[in-house]
Formats: sequence, structure tokens, C-alpha cells
Amino acid sequence: MPSLQHLFPASYSISTSGSHPNFRIYHTLSPMQQSAYLTRKNNNKKSRNGNRRPTNSSAFSPPQFESNVKSHHRFRFVASSAESNFALTDTCVLAAMGSMGTISNSIVTALFRSFKIKRLEMWSAPPSQGTSATCSVEWFGFGNSPSIEHSDTTLSVAKNAHISVKPPSQSLASFWQKSTNTNLFVLNFTAGTIIDIIVDLILNDDEGTALSTAVSTATVGTVYYLALDQVLGSHILVPVSLTTTF
Repeated sequence: MPSLQHLFPASYSISTSGSHPNFRIYHTLSPMQQSAYLTRKNNNKKSRNGNRRPTNSSAFSPPQFESNVKSHHRFRFVASSAESNFALTDTCVLAAMGSMGTISNSIVTALFRSFKIKRLEMWSAPPSQGTSATCSVEWFGFGNSPSIEHSDTTLSVAKNAHISVKPPSQSLASFWQKSTNTNLFVLNFTAGTIIDIIVDLILNDDEGTALSTAVSTATVGTVYYLALDQVLGSHILVPVSLTTTF
């Protein structure tokens, strides 16, 4: 392709303003000249965006980075029975995100140290036509912030009650959590309700003693995903398609 110097005489003055080209003499250019200018402009823009380096780095020194090992996952649970005002703690959630057998038929230890809930979804169906089904989550507020509840009800077996919510701003669950046995939210659901919790996780990295949970069956070195209410002594919200133990 001919160079821009060849295509554009020195007397031509081309400028841009706003978000699109504004050529003083654009209407006088040939289609070939217009195409050459726009191609060159787009290539320069891509080059600038692609060559950006992290702050405080160069070709001769490594960039800054976060050394924490992180993960992101959607965990699914199914309710074996209906429950009202079912409170779950940060310890409940952390234990359900993955634990490894450390003492045979006795103890499993959490793989992750911290988590942050990104979204919670629930689907509830009425047991029969003519009845209703309600699912809800109430998020505990941090400090003086109020608790906020999200709820949905259905009167039809053809349509589930459904909620899909993020933890509200200034709720306890909107912050990163560790195991402190603090109530994060309260659930109401019917038998058979599906509950999805989407979380960001940080792998345990020698930050003190990891969370240990008592179970009756475990093989050392095997990873298990516990019921969401395992640490409460019940097994109502059981993980779907994952190896579990009680």
C-alpha cells in the first residue's frame, strides 16, 4: 500500500475531533486515500492499547502482581426439606466450598481461607397445583445498615419462584469473609428448592489454622464438598454433582 506521504500532499491538513474522524478536506480525497488514512489510524490505536505495561514495570523488571491463589465458582445445593428462617454463617459457606480429609473418618480441613459471595440464586416450585411456593433471602446488615430481604412467590407448578441477587451494599455478605461463625443471611425455601451460590475464593496460604469440620466418614487426602448446613449439624442443603460426606 502506498505511504501516507505519497497519498496526502504536504499541503493537506487532516485533523480529528470528538469520537469520529473530522477531515477538513475529507470530501476531496479519493476512496483509496480515505481507506489508507482510516486503516493507519486504526492500526495506531490498536498498537497503543496493546503495548500498555503494568505500573512500575519495564522490559527489564517484572510487573507487580497479586500472589494470592484465587478461584471463582458456582456451587449448587438442593434442599431435602422445607425450612423457614434458616440462618447460615460464614463458617457454613466456607466449609461447603471444599475440604480435604485430614484425619480418617473424623476431620476434614477447608482448602480455602477466604470467600466473597458474588450472587445467590434460588428456584422453588409448589408441591402441587393450587398451592404456592416462596423462596427468599435476607441479608444481615453491617453495623447500622439495615437487613434487606429479597423474595418471590409462585402460584403455578409451571413456573418456579425465582430470585437472583447480589449481596446488598453494606451487608455483611458484601465483604470478604473468613470463618468467624457470624450469620450472613437467612433463607426460606420449600423442599426441592435449588440454591446456587457464586463465590470468589482465596486458597489457604499458611494464614493460621485452617477451618476443620467433624464428619463421620472421610479418607485422608480425598476432597469433599460438605452440605451448606453441615457445620450446624444438619444436612438439608446437599451439594449437587460433587463428592460429599456427613
